[in-house]
Amino acid sequence: MAKISGSLVLSKSLQAHGIDTLFGIAGDHFLHLLDVLVDQPFRMIDTRHEGAASHAADAYARTLRRPGVVLSTTPGHANALPGLANAMHSQAPIINIAGSSDSRNIGRGAMQEFDQVGAAAPITKGSWEIPSADRIPEFVNLAIRTAMTGKRGPVHLTVPQDLQEAMVDEDVLERYGIGENSVPLAVSGDPGQIAAAIDILKNSERPLIVAGTGAGATALPEELQRLVETMGIPVTTTDSARGMVSDDHELSIGFGYLPLNKAVARIRESDAVLFLGQQLDYTWGLGGTPPFAEGVKRISVDPYPHHLGSSRSVDVAILGDIGPVITQMSDAAEKVSWPSFSAWNKTLQEERQKHQAELSELAVEADPPHPMFVSETLQRHITPETPMVFDGGDYAHFFRASVPARKSERWLYVSSFGMIGINMPYALGLQVALPNHRVVCVTGDGSFGFHGLEIDTMVRHNLPVITILGNNGIWGIDWQIQKGLYGRPVWTDLLPTRWDTVAKGLGAYAENVEHAADLDGAMTRAFAQDKPALLNVNIVQVSSPVADEAVNRKLGAHG
Repeated sequence: MAKISGSLVLSKSLQAHGIDTLFGIAGDHFLHLLDVLVDQPFRMIDTRHEGAASHAADAYARTLRRPGVVLSTTPGHANALPGLANAMHSQAPIINIAGSSDSRNIGRGAMQEFDQVGAAAPITKGSWEIPSADRIPEFVNLAIRTAMTGKRGPVHLTVPQDLQEAMVDEDVLERYGIGENSVPLAVSGDPGQIAAAIDILKNSERPLIVAGTGAGATALPEELQRLVETMGIPVTTTDSARGMVSDDHELSIGFGYLPLNKAVARIRESDAVLFLGQQLDYTWGLGGTPPFAEGVKRISVDPYPHHLGSSRSVDVAILGDIGPVITQMSDAAEKVSWPSFSAWNKTLQEERQKHQAELSELAVEADPPHPMFVSETLQRHITPETPMVFDGGDYAHFFRASVPARKSERWLYVSSFGMIGINMPYALGLQVALPNHRVVCVTGDGSFGFHGLEIDTMVRHNLPVITILGNNGIWGIDWQIQKGLYGRPVWTDLLPTRWDTVAKGLGAYAENVEHAADLDGAMTRAFAQDKPALLNVNIVQVSSPVADEAVNRKLGAHG
């Protein structure tokens, strides 16, 4: 029987699951593995920080609905942990693999030793140290199965370097081989509960559908659209579900975030709400009143039992993957006679149009320009196919409120964890996932400082991301909230850094835009480049609706 190394076993185990892309940074404790991987058919994207590698794998995984793999050494694993915490909120199936010192030396002061498995455990769906080289395929299968079933999320594997170098019989790969029917399939919902949900929606007067991150993981856009059209119920999308029903659709009311969409804020009038993979978390007032009306019927579909009643009980709880449940509901809905909800939808569409008009009134050509002027200028340069990343506080909020999502898997922004700095890593992961499209990243100057050096990664790997950086010299949203609540900023003032100069030094195309009149031309030149490009746009310091809402809520709470 032929003998192969643990590193080659790991490589072939990943390939058996169709994995062909890896993110990470080289380090002492997995150099043997790297030396094996480089001769295998992987695309290997080395970043400038392991946290960025985790974020890039997050964007890649959610966009393609497949595992995103990030590799690191021991202290690199510590750097990667924030990205795993974020991935728990974004529901990204990341496979985080870290090397370590030889297993026989763990616990007696091994080089760079720390509890890798224990550190990852609270912020992942599963965290394990592989006990022997011949069990590497077993644990790779376990990790991917855990990450990709139920509520998607990150997992961690520690692979000590002696296991990487160990020689084992090649037939261990056959023992844990991946057959056509050996991977768990998506889980459907209970037919009785689906019938109960249909009955509530059919007998309501002002129903609404909210599609969230869970829908983005397993639902087909055409199936979600079939459900919406069969029922005739207005829909709002958020997180990974953005664009699954185009914002241009007659039943779409756009972005599902209360402070940035006055049409969605009308949910206070709804008498029945169907949540598809959307937890009743703080963004929805924990399911309370407000934002919901008294007596509203709540229907929740989720693959994670905890989400079906964590903040309050719901009237119908359907446990299952969102994709097959949507198909079940659509099939059931087609057998039912539905009332017309057109009058209700008309009021929501009018509210949305009115709000968009209000936002457009802010897009005046003035110096320094308002974020809405930058947004409307950018919209002349993008298409419905353009993948977008949004990061930062007040500046990017205006773009989220105004840039429509017309296609699925084209829209990424800060998760419910609120971890900013995902800008460049998300953008490079998205660009790797969608090589035939030009990714556009909208970010504030504060957020850019976290991982701005990833422009170097983009240059080295030919990832032509376009960054529209809004520079106002402050940590925008916190600066505005501090001014509103306490009358002064603390730790929220920044320098007017010339980030275009930094980007040029890293090999990107870059311009500094000081005047609104120069913005359109600068964008034309940036989009014409065949390499990463950044525009450092000097913008006015202005409070977004999100900051205003935070201040008003706090002041109201105090009297």
